[in-house]
Amino acid sequence: MRSLLSILLATLISVLLSSCASYSVTEAEVQEYLDDKVSFERTVGIKGIAHANVKFDDVKVGIGRVASDRVNLEAKSLAKISLSGQAPQEVAINVNFSAIPYYDKDEGAIFLNELEVEDIDFSPNSLNLPSKQLLSPIIEMVGQYILTRPVYRLSDEDYKQSLLKTARPELLIKNHSLVIQM
Repeated sequence: MRSLLSILLATLISVLLSSCASYSVTEAEVQEYLDDKVSFERTVGIKGIAHANVKFDDVKVGIGRVASDRVNLEAKSLAKISLSGQAPQEVAINVNFSAIPYYDKDEGAIFLNELEVEDIDFSPNSLNLPSKQLLSPIIEMVGQYILTRPVYRLSDEDYKQSLLKTARPELLIKNHSLVIQM
């Protein structure tokens, strides 16, 4: 009786795993996840000498649009930059990043790796500040934040996603979606 129960259980698990061998995460789902989870405000520099307060909470996602194996993110930031002896200035910074997604089994989440800056735009374009020296740490800080946070986490409440979390799935980009498959 036990061996019959074991065979039935193994067959059931096999059927369930084969029926949910993949799960697609669309751009809209990644966008919704990031809209709920991404908000960032930090200060970089030394107050009284040179510092910037950076805030961003607007990230737009594209999957496989810049390159077939990359996710692109457009991050919009607002920085309030202060230098000793000058009036503080606000700078709007738009940075386009691209990165390669990967699935972290331990976290049950999709992260980004090999982040590259594709384009930078800031306004006002003529600052009374040494802009490259101040913007570089801001962009690096935003990039590090993006690399250390998941862009999507599989849910334990969704049966298909919870099964994939326990396997060693592969992550692919297909039709502007992230496809997690066994």
